[in-house]
Amino acid sequence: MKILAIANQKGGCGKTTTATSLSAALAQRDKKTLLIDLDPQSHASIAFGMLKVEPLNSIFSLFVNETDKVKKISDIVINIENRLDLVPSHIILSTIEHELKEREDGLLILAKAIGHAELKYDYVIIDCPPNLGFLTFNALRAANEIIVPVEASVFSIMGVGRLISMVELIKIKLHHAPHTKGLVTMHDEYSEFSEKMLRKIKYIFKDKLLKTIIPYDTALRQAQEKLKSIFKDSPHSRAAHDYLALADELLALDKEASAGNIYQEMRKMLHGVYGNIYSKERVFRLYAPKASDVYIVGDFNNWKIDESSKLEKNVDGDWEKSLYLLPGRYRYKFVADGLWLWDPQNSEKEPNPYGDFDSVFQI
Repeated sequence: MKILAIANQKGGCGKTTTATSLSAALAQRDKKTLLIDLDPQSHASIAFGMLKVEPLNSIFSLFVNETDKVKKISDIVINIENRLDLVPSHIILSTIEHELKEREDGLLILAKAIGHAELKYDYVIIDCPPNLGFLTFNALRAANEIIVPVEASVFSIMGVGRLISMVELIKIKLHHAPHTKGLVTMHDEYSEFSEKMLRKIKYIFKDKLLKTIIPYDTALRQAQEKLKSIFKDSPHSRAAHDYLALADELLALDKEASAGNIYQEMRKMLHGVYGNIYSKERVFRLYAPKASDVYIVGDFNNWKIDESSKLEKNVDGDWEKSLYLLPGRYRYKFVADGLWLWDPQNSEKEPNPYGDFDSVFQI
């Protein structure tokens, strides 16, 4: 199950439109999809005709602090279209932000709810609020991947930096590293200014920018006015075509990633991972005598911080771990007591999408 958070603190950038239209597009492609409306404004819920929802029948019921009122996600799911379900929101959700910071598990509520529910969906799409508060933090922590809709404007681009900083904070504090992809929305291909902004967006995201571009289309607003998805109201519109193209691009990327993982695992099974003509030993060392824990994370382990990536400390204060890796080019970092560090013994570094650098090596 893939969990995608649609997030940007800048309002009016096509965030909710993307969440609703992408969810409907994935359903059109026969993928069982759940849309979670985490925005107290409830625009994603309203877009599908959910004008009146009881607070305890909304996403609010996951966050209440009274045990007898807490519900499971499966208890508040509403079927919207074929293969498309919705967890609606409610304006009362806006009152919960100040309570979350007082709770020990305040940042993990949504992730735990999704995990415990054992949902049977191909995709879960989370529509985030247009801010970087505790609700958005919950969504980013629960997500495998973040899609950042960026309109061709200066303020929208400025919001991206703050969001990426928050993703980096999640990596450091919660040991969770969702992948981030940019999506250009509301683009005017006939505007010189929009083209200028598009070039800036491409520079910021580089290979993390989705190829699909969503232009401005009044058909989307008309569908929202009628409380229908673009595929129910105007299935032959350009917007419908573009969101199907976006769904197809994401499906292709996921298929490619799955095929790559299977291929790597097959090679490991066939050739082993403990030193032979295919795999090579790479020793990672970091001098950190005062550190309590040190991990090595990178492309070779999907940037996961767990026991398998933990280094061993020797009496001299050096931390060390050997890995047997297949030939290839890898980015990596050390994580010492939650602090992400590049390798001081390796001068090869490359910038990453978060405004920092990753160490790089080739086998």
